[in-house]
Amino acid sequence: MNGFDLLAPVYDKLSKLIFGKEMVQAQFFFLDHVRANDRVLILGGGTGWLLEELLRRQPYCEVWYIESSPAMMERAKHKCGDRSNVHFILGTQLAVPPMIFDVVIMNFFLDMFSEKSLSLLIERIRISTRPQGLWMVTDFENKGKIWQHVIVAIMITFFRLVCKIEATKLPDLGRIFTKHGMREVDSHSFFHGFIKSGLYKI
Repeated sequence: MNGFDLLAPVYDKLSKLIFGKEMVQAQFFFLDHVRANDRVLILGGGTGWLLEELLRRQPYCEVWYIESSPAMMERAKHKCGDRSNVHFILGTQLAVPPMIFDVVIMNFFLDMFSEKSLSLLIERIRISTRPQGLWMVTDFENKGKIWQHVIVAIMITFFRLVCKIEATKLPDLGRIFTKHGMREVDSHSFFHGFIKSGLYKI
């Protein structure tokens, strides 16, 4: 069984218990940059509350929603109903359809991969993004504080055991994005600087 299937019933409640509303606020922060008729790719969409909010703000965008957990996917479908402009794909980043997207959203997704896998993933998604297209990325950022080290160590150990993720540490997304030609155009920090929402362009 997919490890995230086991977490699906409690995943959202657990994140809110630990990080409060700030984890949600961080993922909503740049959604108003999505325009009507944009093609939007959401990778690792989870239980669908982000999709629900996106469609509330911009109901006419076209969304491809990729999630590897069947249980998470079912919850997302239940939240959003049967809409012709939302395409649910059960799979990983390897299931990204061969088309060009205006916006790519990857929230708490890139931290699951080793740096080698992450570089391959970024290049794969980069060539599927139009020139000047936007990436919205929210993830943890370790600023070196002891409490951050402790939380990161617990989270990575837990997700390696339960969900079999590759990562052994948080990736340095700023450095990796710069290496692959991505430019940060805006950012905002949450939860005492531990969560960062970044807006990037090619």
